[in-house]
Amino acid sequence: MSAARIVRRAVSPLIVLLSWELVSRSGFVNPLLLPPPSQVLRDLYGLIASTQLFSALWASMKRVLSGFAIAVVVGIAIGVLMASSKIAEDFIDPLVELLRPISPLALFPLAILWFGIGDASKVFLIALSCSFPILLNTYAGVKSVDAALIRAARSLGASRLEIIKQVILPGSIPSMLTGVRISWGIALIVIIASEMVGAVNGLGFMVLDAQQTFQTERLFSGIIVIALLGYGTDQGLRWLRKRLVPWHQEYRV
Repeated sequence: MSAARIVRRAVSPLIVLLSWELVSRSGFVNPLLLPPPSQVLRDLYGLIASTQLFSALWASMKRVLSGFAIAVVVGIAIGVLMASSKIAEDFIDPLVELLRPISPLALFPLAILWFGIGDASKVFLIALSCSFPILLNTYAGVKSVDAALIRAARSLGASRLEIIKQVILPGSIPSMLTGVRISWGIALIVIIASEMVGAVNGLGFMVLDAQQTFQTERLFSGIIVIALLGYGTDQGLRWLRKRLVPWHQEYRV
């Protein structure tokens, strides 16, 4: 990315921060409800210096990564199976379409009943909610593979497993990674919401505790950390996709 583009992309966040600072210090709003960014950054520095932020971040990321890893494995496996077998698609698709619209938070009481208030209930919710975008994008990616490539591999004597490994999976990776990006955003939303409902640590708990104790700077510090975490990890996934599928049209253009 060129230096000029980096500057252009930094302009809008800087304008928002400057406007926020001016509004907070002008007296138009109560600074207790909307503290200036400089005050929020001081609180954020204190969180970092005391390692309290890293403890909360580790608690949340441990749950997110566990549930997300399960979702990636299950979503890709079922997506490939559904796209490769009409029988499997007819059997699995109704279940997917019945479960997919259910909000993860609606299932949280059931998850607590099954797994308790610890990490297992949150991992379950993340795995369930994140598996559907990966599954559907994997299914779409496999279905979009050029049939001529499959016929060519078959004519050269490739087995069904070899066709899946050498033709179908590479051709469907762009769609799979799109599903992974979407699911990662969902995972961050679910973990914050679930930690607000039932947890004693993590970023979601930190934000809720700040709201309940009227530590507005701490509340905004948590929100900023969540935003930066989402932005940074999404940029990492975009970089990974660019490296794994450099032939994809999006990057050639």
